[in-house]
Amino acid sequence: MKILAKSLLLFSAAVFASAQASQTVVDFEGITSENLIDGYGGLSGWQGIGGFVGPSFGGAGLGENVFYGLQGELRFDNGPVIFHGSHYQAYAFDPQSPFTTLSLFYQNQLVHQTPYNLLNTGTLEWLSSGYSGLVDKIYIYGGGEGFGIDNLTYSAAPVPVPGAAWLFGSGLAGLMLRTRQRKIG
Repeated sequence: MKILAKSLLLFSAAVFASAQASQTVVDFEGITSENLIDGYGGLSGWQGIGGFVGPSFGGAGLGENVFYGLQGELRFDNGPVIFHGSHYQAYAFDPQSPFTTLSLFYQNQLVHQTPYNLLNTGTLEWLSSGYSGLVDKIYIYGGGEGFGIDNLTYSAAPVPVPGAAWLFGSGLAGLMLRTRQRKIG
């Protein structure tokens, strides 16, 4: 009985650990514009945004480098993710322009937009995505002169536990129950 209980406990812990998502923070440290290639940080589309990596102007104390761009699309290379947000700053924002800061997409469908708010402060400010569903592409809008981002943060999509694992676990639970019934009866 104790062996079965320990087996079930270890199995449950392993299943739970495998279903957890790891967090990725794209911080642009140790790279320059010349070596920022598609695939950096698990994302493609860097050159399409037309940006460069350089020191933080107005520094938010986030690190040495910040990515600067105009606007464009970034795609997550390893499948859908849960996008948490990024430090963000728009430049020369036009208050007459009703655009959003980030548009989040999943399977080419717009799933969420983050409105521009108090982010024209002269420093990078944390901009939460405000969305906890799956995303496979983000579109970043800049102000009239572009944007700066740092510490773009996302987690891998949770991996569903295979049916065989649940079948194995329920079989172990059944064996434990039967063993217990034999001891009682």
